Amino acid sequence: MAESAAAAGVLSGALGWLGAHLEWFAAARWEEFLPRRPFPPGPLLELLGLVRLLDRSGRLSADAPLSSGALDLAERAVAGADFVRGLRRADELFPYHLNLLALLELLGRPQPALRALGEGLLASGAGGHAQPYKPLLGRIELRYFLDRGGFRAPAVLPDVATLYRASLPALRPDVLHLTGSEIYAWTHVLFYVTDFGARRPLLDPAELARLRETVRVLLAVHLARGSLDLVAELLLCAAALGYGPDTPVRDGWSALFRARRPDGAVPSPVHRPGVLAGLTGDKATAYLFGTCYHTTLATALAAVVRAEQGAAPEGVAGPRLPCAAPADILRWAAATTAAPGAARACEVAPLLVLCVQARDLRVLAEVLRAAEALGCGEDPVVRSAAAYLAAGTSRPSG
Repeated sequence: MAESAAAAGVLSGALGWLGAHLEWFAAARWEEFLPRRPFPPGPLLELLGLVRLLDRSGRLSADAPLSSGALDLAERAVAGADFVRGLRRADELFPYHLNLLALLELLGRPQPALRALGEGLLASGAGGHAQPYKPLLGRIELRYFLDRGGFRAPAVLPDVATLYRASLPALRPDVLHLTGSEIYAWTHVLFYVTDFGARRPLLDPAELARLRETVRVLLAVHLARGSLDLVAELLLCAAALGYGPDTPVRDGWSALFRARRPDGAVPSPVHRPGVLAGLTGDKATAYLFGTCYHTTLATALAAVVRAEQGAAPEGVAGPRLPCAAPADILRWAAATTAAPGAARACEVAPLLVLCVQARDLRVLAEVLRAAEALGCGEDPVVRSAAAYLAAGTSRPSG
């Protein structure tokens, strides 16, 4: 299927499903069947982020049913005593309270009294959220929320450009050893630094090329694994950064299109159709919502950013990867070693990541042999994987 058709179909289905399940974004409705969240309006905050992008792109105005319904829910959420108490605590959830108020104002529903309370707490240093000893991702997130919402940032909190220079994407991590939580941090830093694709002022051409290469490798890895949450987030990064060569965006959108349910939802990694089949009524709907809303939202965000930034250029095609199963990778390695002309060097790095993260030294050795046959033995990722293999197979001394 063509990329544009897949992305459009996924976005249309996602927006329809989100609109049909709007009531479940209310914390009280969620908590009837699902565990209470640390920040009860969390799913609603994610939805407002999408509404803001839909409004920014001109795809859906703030008075459209999905947007106005989400804003109505958000107004009710911030009017509750729990929200005010949470805001006054200025604990680790304080930035999310400020962000919810900021998004309401950006979308035409200002809350002046609550904003003034938040501004006063922020200026007082309550919670110490801007302090240098706080985790970097949290400070980048806070600065992004404050800048987007027009809050005055504390003097101790550097601007986004300064914070970015110390962040995970800027520090050139070894793609072979990135954990799931680190990839989450990597993607979210880029969401904030680019304002979901609206700007790239911090990133020079060399930096952009390096980041695009990381997106290429990670997207191929998580396509092979079927990790749809990360596929959606990496597709968003690909659109926000611009497309590098061999980035498998077309395969990514096709995978999301194939995975979507007939009702438009895109299941998360924890969704189990067998569990859903054993439930009925509101319990079934609650399970469906709880296990689908985040991936569906991430997919919709990626599709809106893609629409704003444009599709990948014609001819950009990703690596022809097997799935993550060792037997499939071994077949690829054997075929490539025997006939290198049938494969491409861009297929090597994602397979090395899969092998190293599975700690499968036997399969890793075969992929490295194929890399040598392809003439890419001096590639930095190949060299790093070879060093890992050598260390893992060395005999202990003494």
